[in-house]
Parts: sequence; structure tokens; C-alpha cells
Amino acid sequence: MATEHENWLAQGEIYALGALDGEELREFQAHLASGCAICDAHIRQTRDSLTLLHQSLSVMTPPVAVKTRVFDQITPKIQTPVQAQSGGWSAWRWWLVGAGALAAAAVVLALAWSLTGTRDQLAKLQAQIAALQNESAQKDQLIQFLSTPEVRSVELAGLGPTPEAKGKLFWNPTTRRGLLITFGLPKTATDKAYELWGIAGNEPVPAGVFIVDERGQARFQLPQLADGRNFDKFAVTLEPAGGVAKPSGPMVLLGSL
Repeated sequence: MATEHENWLAQGEIYALGALDGEELREFQAHLASGCAICDAHIRQTRDSLTLLHQSLSVMTPPVAVKTRVFDQITPKIQTPVQAQSGGWSAWRWWLVGAGALAAAAVVLALAWSLTGTRDQLAKLQAQIAALQNESAQKDQLIQFLSTPEVRSVELAGLGPTPEAKGKLFWNPTTRRGLLITFGLPKTATDKAYELWGIAGNEPVPAGVFIVDERGQARFQLPQLADGRNFDKFAVTLEPAGGVAKPSGPMVLLGSL
């Protein structure tokens, strides 16, 4: 059997909800006025819990299907009425039990849904961090490449159909690697691409295929070329998308070492 003070604490929860009225409200207010520190602290704790519940539920709303499934599971447990004892206070007890069960389920539901959202956000952040780390590593490699004493730069000028285009090639003849940056080249059709050539004497050697973005710009890192000849010129031509072994399209950029 509940003690008298347990009854006061239970009434305090209803009081915190703003649902206590009539004679019970006057009696409880008189009890508080008598200086009961336990009930006063219990009311403040209950109100804080209600505030936290409201904030938790307003931050993230779970899907309807999830919410329905949870409440379907708990509703039968709180809908079975118990023979009411004398007085309105017993009815309030059963209402409070049901409300407490619903509130607890709602908190669990909100926390579970919030945790799912947090995991999704964490996965996105991890993907962003990985992308930034990859970009940072590429920039470090680029800086290291450009700071190598053997690297030479070649200015490429626009020719034929693209006189306003220009480019710059950074070439390391020792490692046979390079970096090409272009500006002002027209965007190609899907079946076309630009191809870079290293020229030794009059013999062109394919050095890679690239495309430009909507602004006509490209940053193309040359694969290591197996051909060991010393190039004295570099050129860019417009070719079929897969590239060709010998130039067949118009030359759009040309520069000399």
C-alpha cells in the first residue's frame, strides 16, 4: 500500500502537468506551502523531464510507420481498465500510469530515431573527411612535384579553331611525369576528347586523353610515359574519345621546351 508521502509525490506529477484541480489542488498547494522540500524538488524534476521530452520530440520526428508500430505495442497494455477505487484520485493514478508509459515510449522512440540520424550524419562526415584527406594528399603530391628542380614548364598557345585557348605543361623529363593545365578550350561532344602529345623531332608520342569542364578548363596529370625520347615540343589535338595512336584531328595547342 502506498504511503501518504508517495501519494503526495504522485499528486505532484499531476500538478506538474497542470492537471490537478478542485479540492486536491487546494490540498496539494497547502502541502507545498507547509515547506515540503521533497515534493518541491520532485515537481521541478518532473517539469524538467517534461521539457526535455518536448525538446527531444520536436528535434526529429520519426516515420509514421515506426511510430505506429511502437504505440500499437504499448497501447494494449495501458488500455485495460482496472476497477476504480473510491474517489477521483484513483482515476488520476491510472491516467498517470498510462501517460507515463506513453511518455517513456515516446522518449525511447525519439532517442532511437535521433541515434539513427546521428549515425547517418556521422557517416556523411566520415565520407567528407575522407574526400578532404584525399584532396589534401593530391595537393601535397602536386606541391612536391612542382617543387622538384628537374620540372620544366612549357607555355602552350591556341591554334586553328581555338586561337584564344592556352595551356601550361609542367614536365619532369627524369621521372617522365607531367601536369597539364588548360584554359579556353571548347567542351567536346561525348564521342570526342583532347589528346596530349610529346613530340621528339617530328615524331608525336601519345601522352594521355582528357576532357575540359563547362568553363573550358582542365587539370590533367600525365601517366608516367614509357617512351624515353627527349621531347622538344608538346601539342594537343581533338580526337575520338578513346584516343588514337597517331594524331588525326585538328591541333588546338602547341608549345616548345
